[in-house]
Amino acid sequence: MLSTSFSIYHLEFYLLIFARIAGVVSVAPIYGTRGVPRRVRVGFGICIALVVASATEYTPLNYTTLIGFTVLLVKELLLGLSVGLASNLCLTIINLSGMFIDREIGFTMVTAFDPTTNTSITISADLYNYLVLLIMLCSNMHHFILRAICDSFQVIPVGGINLQEEALQTLALTFIEEYFLVGFQIALPIFISITLCNVVLGILAKTAPQMNMFSVGIELKLLLGLIVMMVTVMFLPNITDFVFQMTEDLVMNVLRTAY
Repeated sequence: MLSTSFSIYHLEFYLLIFARIAGVVSVAPIYGTRGVPRRVRVGFGICIALVVASATEYTPLNYTTLIGFTVLLVKELLLGLSVGLASNLCLTIINLSGMFIDREIGFTMVTAFDPTTNTSITISADLYNYLVLLIMLCSNMHHFILRAICDSFQVIPVGGINLQEEALQTLALTFIEEYFLVGFQIALPIFISITLCNVVLGILAKTAPQMNMFSVGIELKLLLGLIVMMVTVMFLPNITDFVFQMTEDLVMNVLRTAY
């Protein structure tokens, strides 16, 4: 049941809740994109924090000085940023696989400006990124991120964060390993087809040296890469589901390192 009573004594309690939620909203996918105005993000974080504070039982905080309260505030903010960053990093796997694909088919020099990250990325990475983001919107991934940080107050009480640095470092190293592995696996069909094409072109260069394999190879690899991309686009929902599951596991593991 929501509590509508609010006094000045609950302000510090609310500020800690807002710090954790604001950290997620500022960097999480969909919420933290540059297309969302900062005022909207701040207002959304304030509203969600008010709801969570009303539904969470007030408990006295364990601190004595202003420095102690600042430390608690920083811990809450770091936890929120860690959860938001973890969910955002999982989506960048799609960008990595798109860059692998563009390098194989010859689109490396063709870049596009991505307003969500304020950086230039290759066109295949941009295409895959928006398609996966659209599918995740339809599958309510943004609801999961918000639900995870709201439910975290039941497991990790306000002001009760105890970060385990060793567990967090191990989790980061494991994720980095899976990051490149999954990114390469997504681009593997393109990599195999282009490798076979290079082998065929090499054989043709020996049997028919009068042919200009350089100019033929550029057009052939581009055409073959686009055909394979059209064939494998049907597997994009499965890729999105895998990345979604990876996001859930990473967010849960990040929360486990805080208690």
